Amino acid sequence: MFTDEEDPHEAFQPLEIQAILNKMLSNRVLVRLDVPHHAVSIISTLLDIEKKTGRIVLDNASDETLNHRLLHAPAVRLQGMLDRVLIEFTGPLEQAVHAGRPAFSMPLPQRLRRVQRREFFRIVIPPSSTAACVVHDESLPTRQARFRMLDLSAGGVRLADPDQHLSQRQIGTILDRCMLEFPASSPVEISLRLLRHSQLLQENGKTLHTSAFQFFNLPGNRQIAIQQYVSSLERAALARRWGID
Repeated sequence: MFTDEEDPHEAFQPLEIQAILNKMLSNRVLVRLDVPHHAVSIISTLLDIEKKTGRIVLDNASDETLNHRLLHAPAVRLQGMLDRVLIEFTGPLEQAVHAGRPAFSMPLPQRLRRVQRREFFRIVIPPSSTAACVVHDESLPTRQARFRMLDLSAGGVRLADPDQHLSQRQIGTILDRCMLEFPASSPVEISLRLLRHSQLLQENGKTLHTSAFQFFNLPGNRQIAIQQYVSSLERAALARRWGID
């Protein structure tokens, strides 16, 4: 077992970290800013790397409430996919200005993690979306139930479970004959393996029970269909970010 200091996925050499951030900047990589275990997250991009001040500059959100909550969090997690490798680090945000517009700034990380993953970028599903997952299981009140998707990648999905229908299921449980329902697209039949349960603190101060699943024995054509929907959400987020929608 590795300790934090021996983390094999961690980069701590300044030149290596600088090279990774430079590539994320030049590639306009989409990043997710969130407060772990809280319902606060946005999609952003790197705008600049200020070597003199030792800070990176990031897009903020159009929603001032989200901006306020991110700015007042003790630490914010940044995640992005670079060459199919997850880049992750944390730090506090401060208000900044870039090209005359409000922005965020964050200290250059002294350490960051790089994890090779089969999953693609995990995208948060907008609350207004009708995307959902229909789960079939004998333990459910009517043997099936429809759950709102909270986030999605090509490797798995996290579901909102306000009534805790899934909370009694053991980790590792396989649920067959489930169905992903995407807006304006054909449903995708899948099998799910339960990874974990967790509590998400919502903006209203109440907790929401969630369950995270990994896709199990997913055929390639169905993974493509899922990734197409993830990509469509990424494009929409990028279009909003750069004002081209």
